[in-house]
Amino acid sequence: MPTFQRGHTTIAYTDTGAPEGKPDAPVVFFAHGLLFSGRMFEPQIEHLRADFRCVAIDFRGQGNSPRALGGYDMDTLTVDVAELLRHLQIPVVNFVGLSMGGFVGIRLAARYPESVHTLTLMDTAATAEEPANRTKYKTLAKVYRLTGVRPLRTRVAPIMLAPENVDAPWVEEWISRLDRNDRAGMIKAIESVADRDPCEDEAVRIIAPTLIMVGAEDAATPPAKSRRLGELIATTRFHEIPGAGHSATLERPDEVNAILSAFLSEYTM
Repeated sequence: MPTFQRGHTTIAYTDTGAPEGKPDAPVVFFAHGLLFSGRMFEPQIEHLRADFRCVAIDFRGQGNSPRALGGYDMDTLTVDVAELLRHLQIPVVNFVGLSMGGFVGIRLAARYPESVHTLTLMDTAATAEEPANRTKYKTLAKVYRLTGVRPLRTRVAPIMLAPENVDAPWVEEWISRLDRNDRAGMIKAIESVADRDPCEDEAVRIIAPTLIMVGAEDAATPPAKSRRLGELIATTRFHEIPGAGHSATLERPDEVNAILSAFLSEYTM
């Protein structure tokens, strides 16, 4: 997997390159949710790569990106994305962010409007984390530091997935990858998400056409938060996905692919 060096920080990413015969194909940039990596968009990348160049980041301390000395806050992650795009000489993207990736996407679209052609926000919000959730996530992080993720599977899966998906075939592979992550880096990522600042004042400045998707059974970021996000951004489309929780790209990939393809086709083809 290629990496990008930003100061002392190494950031991993994937890049399909331009499709054959389409050197100027538009770029779709994917930003994953907490506890995952860019691989959570594999169904979407496979679906889109014939028509788009697909780039996916692994945020600091997650996936194939090693632990960083600091900078896990949403502002720094936003600059990480901007610098990666500059490194790849990509001037503009169709940004797709889920949960934590959406927190970054809101900031990127507000601060670098010339760089975001369209914005897709999935299972995300512009508000700060609820105090009760903040306490719960930090407690789980402390246990995770000592035990790893497997003893916490029955606590973590219902936060990330709809009840009917907690035993899906791909869940064991996800848990195995998560178990191999550097614990200190993952804990910093968890704490940064729990302590994130709200960004509603930035969401209202977004000018990019925006698609909002949320799992109907999302326990981490309930649909009402996504609906509120749609009220803040000027031009939005909203889709609630039945049978999905907080990880819709993996729980209901066919539905996500169809909605995302239709949206991208309208603005890029």
